[in-house]
Amino acid sequence: MAAGEPIRTLSSLSLSWLLSLLLLVLSSGCKSTPLLQYSLDVPAQVLTFPGAAAIRDGRARFREIFCALLAREPGAGDQTCGGLLHRLSDEPETASAPRPLPPHNPKLGVLFVPGLLGECAYGLAPPFESIVTRLRHLGYEARVSQVNAASTSRTNADRLAQEVAEMPSKRLLLVGHARGAVDILELLVSHPAAASRVSAVLSVAGAINGSPLASDASGVSLLFPRGGDTACTTKEREALVDLDRAYRLRWLMAHPLPKPPRLFSLAAFAPVSEVTPPLRSRAKALTRIEPRNDGLVPFVDQVIPGAELLGYANTDHWSIATEPEGAAPLFPRDVLLEAALLRILEALGQGG
Repeated sequence: MAAGEPIRTLSSLSLSWLLSLLLLVLSSGCKSTPLLQYSLDVPAQVLTFPGAAAIRDGRARFREIFCALLAREPGAGDQTCGGLLHRLSDEPETASAPRPLPPHNPKLGVLFVPGLLGECAYGLAPPFESIVTRLRHLGYEARVSQVNAASTSRTNADRLAQEVAEMPSKRLLLVGHARGAVDILELLVSHPAAASRVSAVLSVAGAINGSPLASDASGVSLLFPRGGDTACTTKEREALVDLDRAYRLRWLMAHPLPKPPRLFSLAAFAPVSEVTPPLRSRAKALTRIEPRNDGLVPFVDQVIPGAELLGYANTDHWSIATEPEGAAPLFPRDVLLEAALLRILEALGQGG
């Protein structure tokens, strides 16, 4: 199967089915044993709505690019490509003869958009900090957006429109982590002039359908375990409406995304035991609904309608974009994001 070919075996889950499953779990009284078990022996799946744009499958080509980059990365050590990218049961095999890596094109500017918890995730380095440095060394204009974690996505879209207008690059790639991907989608539909400069969008563990944790009081208490004891967490609680799953699905139904830009999604999930400790209680709670989650968002909620699915990183919601301050890198996120950039450049060059 060629990169970008529509996925034919991708499972589409209805919202009513998932809600029925949730009610069954909650009413069963069996709180210690989840109905679903963690397994990779499943096809790629997306929770979406009738009439949503089809997902395209770019996993085989992305794996090829990522593995090639990782092999030449200094200090990669014992990290294996197969262990860093999940291979689900329906992923096509990579090409038998390795193809060359796509070339870089620094004419494409890159704007990274962080997510909701960035300002309140104590002890974490700023998201995307190291990849920005890496891309600047390669000649790219790369920067991190100054969106406000406590603002609504509509407000952040207004901020993004200003930042897009200020970037000198004529063509842009917007990369959104978590709620940052939602802010980008809001930009696309509410600011056509700014959207016209965006050649591609990459969602990185994006909360495209929101998160079940944002939908009720018990989930919110997990998102903000410190409670409302700081101005930061109080304001971020008020912004959670953007991450309610029902709200997000209704928003996607009511706002068809423009074409262009090209859309790409890079999802993440990991076993609870391998999730960053502060996220483990949240990951464990989500296993009641979906064991394949990144600690905040199930894997079925992380793909933009109409996007090319690049793959599923074997990591958690925070580690795919940042890491605890002073810690040695545990996941080669910079290699992962550079590989995504190269695949996007290749797709843009192919005009498909």
